[in-house]
Amino acid sequence: MKKIIFITIIMLLVLNISVISFSQTSDGVNIPVYISVSSYAAIDSVDKESLDYELDLSSPENKSEEIKVKIVANTTFELMVEFDAEGSSFNEQNQALFELLNSSFNYSVDSNDSSYGVIEKTVQVGFNFQQVLASNPEMRELLLKNGEYNDKVGNFVFTVSPAV
Repeated sequence: MKKIIFITIIMLLVLNISVISFSQTSDGVNIPVYISVSSYAAIDSVDKESLDYELDLSSPENKSEEIKVKIVANTTFELMVEFDAEGSSFNEQNQALFELLNSSFNYSVDSNDSSYGVIEKTVQVGFNFQQVLASNPEMRELLLKNGEYNDKVGNFVFTVSPAV
């Protein structure tokens, strides 16, 4: 009888252990996957292909033109404008014009603070001819001596990047 009770107890223990171990086992595995959308900002369109500025050396005035830039972004961004002068098209005679354009370039972006989506920004790009020529009369004399220049002088380069 002791043997039967002992065997019964052992069988009950084995049965309990196997029930516990089978109840803790599952066929599913949890695999967490996260979604990541990279930040981007891109220029969709610009409303003008070229700008014409006229500099009257007898009464130099600042010149500025308005450009509308459409930007597509899913994050906040920065819009920057650079003036890239066509240095190879300038020779020694018109080097003064090259220096004037590089030193007087300016731009400003409207304060529309939309952070993402399709945003249209208004950018004023131009040159502070008056200030630069007033502070440098030698440059004005060089420009007068060299005469008219009607070739392409450079490019406005628009870049947009996600704000850090």
